[in-house]
Amino acid sequence: MRYVKVLVVLAVLGAYPAVALAHKAPTKHQSTALVRATDSYLHETIPGQCLREKISTPDTSWAEVGFAPGPNGHLPVICAKFAADGVILFHFRAGQWHFKGAGSDFRNGNGGCALSKTVPRKVITDFKLC
Repeated sequence: MRYVKVLVVLAVLGAYPAVALAHKAPTKHQSTALVRATDSYLHETIPGQCLREKISTPDTSWAEVGFAPGPNGHLPVICAKFAADGVILFHFRAGQWHFKGAGSDFRNGNGGCALSKTVPRKVITDFKLC
């Protein structure tokens, strides 16, 4: 019985980091601000239903914005002219979301992560950027 308790404790502790690093959906206010920041970065107004925003759980001052498929798994027709396969990274500082990077592959030529000097490691891991 003692070994079963030890295994249960180890299983719970092993699952904790995975839960702690799961990104979350933004609040309505964050979502609106991120859509505006994306529009500003792209110099184009993108319909809100085209975007998917994520907030990092380990550091909620970081967000990722990408294009979102609709309920049927396809990008809505209205979004087709804007769509890309990458993501845009934003950092919240001084009351605003600031652009920090964009792309679909952030690995550099030597196999490392090109974002490692500007984005915290926990955020990179949370968003699976590298």
